[in-house]
Amino acid sequence: MGWHGSGARGENGAIYILTDSPTISEKLIADALAARGTKAVVVNVSEVPIHKISGLALLRIRNPYAAVVYGSLADRSVNPVGSISAALNRLVWMPKFGPPYAVVSSDVAVEKVEIEKPWLLLTAWRLGLDGGVTSVEGGKSVVEHRIYMRNPLAKVTIVVPKPARSESVFATVKNATGEAAEVLKYLGLMYARITFGEYGGRKYVIDVDPVPELENREEARQVAELL
Repeated sequence: MGWHGSGARGENGAIYILTDSPTISEKLIADALAARGTKAVVVNVSEVPIHKISGLALLRIRNPYAAVVYGSLADRSVNPVGSISAALNRLVWMPKFGPPYAVVSSDVAVEKVEIEKPWLLLTAWRLGLDGGVTSVEGGKSVVEHRIYMRNPLAKVTIVVPKPARSESVFATVKNATGEAAEVLKYLGLMYARITFGEYGGRKYVIDVDPVPELENREEARQVAELL
């Protein structure tokens, strides 16, 4: 047996909250929606196969690549599938919002990076494998490890200066200001957790998480307000 989403938003107003690991966040969102008279159905995709969702899906799946897949089964999704994909590909937004960078795909190329160390090594596609190094030798070691990983998305590395400090901001289209608002608009995201790095008093975007974990009740309320 599989799962078909009926009761689309527009029929009985239901919103489908898709998750692979239900947490208090999904309940808080559902409760906030219920308080506004909107029905929310929490679906654990790790337990049932999904065929189609005729309506709006809120993607709360921890693996953002899986979120793209499941979002493609829905009529509409938050965040939109295309926007999640754009955020995951760092080279979509780094030229506009990020710090100076170089791209390498072999440990030999690391020696030719003309960016003052220490470095922050990012994967070109967001994979949660980021880390800082202080030397060419350290950079070569990290890149070599990524080259031999089975995941083909890990084989290209973006080298940026390591920021003096970093700060993450939970941003939605209703509360974001300044550059955070510009990032959301540029990528077409309804919400995201955006990380800024500070370089000599100036801030650049160094990460965009389009399917972020929600850290508290207030963030869950802000997501519910988008729906």
